[in-house]
Amino acid sequence: MSSSLGDVLASMQLRSVGDGLFAGAQLPAPANHILGGHISAQALLAASLTAPGRAPHSVHTYFLRPGDSRHAVTFEVVKLQEGRTFSARRVTARQGDEILLEALSSFKLPTEAPGGVTYQPPCPDVPAPESLPVVAPHSAESHSAEGTWASLRWFERRVVDAATGPPAPARIWLRPDGEVPDDPVLTASLVAYLSAVTLTEPAYAARSGLVMAAQRDHSVWFHAAADLSDWMLYDMASPSSADTLALARGTLFNRSGELVCTVRQEMYFPPPRG
Repeated sequence: MSSSLGDVLASMQLRSVGDGLFAGAQLPAPANHILGGHISAQALLAASLTAPGRAPHSVHTYFLRPGDSRHAVTFEVVKLQEGRTFSARRVTARQGDEILLEALSSFKLPTEAPGGVTYQPPCPDVPAPESLPVVAPHSAESHSAEGTWASLRWFERRVVDAATGPPAPARIWLRPDGEVPDDPVLTASLVAYLSAVTLTEPAYAARSGLVMAAQRDHSVWFHAAADLSDWMLYDMASPSSADTLALARGTLFNRSGELVCTVRQEMYFPPPRG
């Protein structure tokens, strides 16, 4: 059930199957559920294919059904806006008659900030990734049966601070396990993927061992291009939880300290079935 970086990159080669329609293969996962980070990355990529020359600026995704990773997913892209600066798209991901995902994404032409005004939060001062021990690519592999989450072995991870107890702050270094083509749209899609699958960790830690959960929604605001040839630092926490929901937030930085994106994600922890 292992997925290498090559497998992930191959799955990002979506096939055009009609006007505004694209199909994408899925990756193996426990119970054949489709990984939220993977399908959301494909949805962003599908939308990007209809907005050439414009970079992703934000994406907001709702995960509606788990799907079946043994079968391809069809992505229907609807053009909502085509302005001088921004383009907006809606993506519906389907398997047969079932809707798995709905996403709204925005794309923008490169422009200079008026007056050169730019600012960002400071990048945390943490130990270099080379000084930290090698760990499993995703924490789920550390707490599950061996190989259960081997489908997340396409990236490397080094832990600065492990998430424990609310608000479960955690800082980790991330990078793909190999070379990624120099393609800004693919880069943004892989960043969305990484930002989703790892942001589950503080929510799980804050909820103290409750293991049955699902991603409900995921939002990313892109600020700068990620440098996937080097390590990136992800600063995460789960600042709030109410009822059966836990919110997680994250900021991702290039190793140079440049802010790549801001992320929010909510996890649903269903009550035990009687």
